[in-house]
Amino acid sequence: MAKTPHRALRLIAAYKAIKALALLVAAIAAFGLIGDGNLETLFAWVMQLPIHHGHDLLVGTIDKLFGLGPRKFLAIGVVLCIYAAVFLVEGWGLWRERRWAEYLTVIVTASLLPFEIWEVVRHYSWLKLATLGANGVIVVYLVHVLHRPRAKLPAQTPGHRRAP
Repeated sequence: MAKTPHRALRLIAAYKAIKALALLVAAIAAFGLIGDGNLETLFAWVMQLPIHHGHDLLVGTIDKLFGLGPRKFLAIGVVLCIYAAVFLVEGWGLWRERRWAEYLTVIVTASLLPFEIWEVVRHYSWLKLATLGANGVIVVYLVHVLHRPRAKLPAQTPGHRRAP
C-alpha cells in the first residue's frame, strides 16, 4: 500500500493559509485607504520617512500607489479577498487530504506561475524568487501525488461507514 503524503499536504495547506492571511491583511489595508483623508494621511506619513534617496523602486511604487483612487483600492481589496478565499479553500481541502483540493491547487498555482516568472524577471527580489520556487515545487509535487494510485476503499457493507 502506498504511503499517504500526509505531512507534505499539511505543510502545503499551512503555506496556503499563511498566503491567505497575508492577502487578507493587504485587503484590509486597501479597504482602509478608501475612507476620507486616509490616503492623504498615509502620504504625509510616508513623506516623513527617510526613503527618498537611494530607494528609487520603493519611491516609484509609493508614487503609483498614491495615484490610485478609492475605486481602485476597493477593486484591489475585493480581488485580494477572492484570492485569499481560494487559498483558504485549497488549504482546507489539502489539510483534509481531498483529491479535489490537489487538482484545484495544481490548476490555480500553475496558472499563476507565468505571472510570478514575469515579476521575478521584471523586479527581482529574493522573496519573489523564493515564492516562485515554492510554488513550482508544490505544482511538481502535487502532480506526482495525483499520479499515485489511490487506496481502494473497503466495500460498503451494512453497518460499515467510510471515515470522512
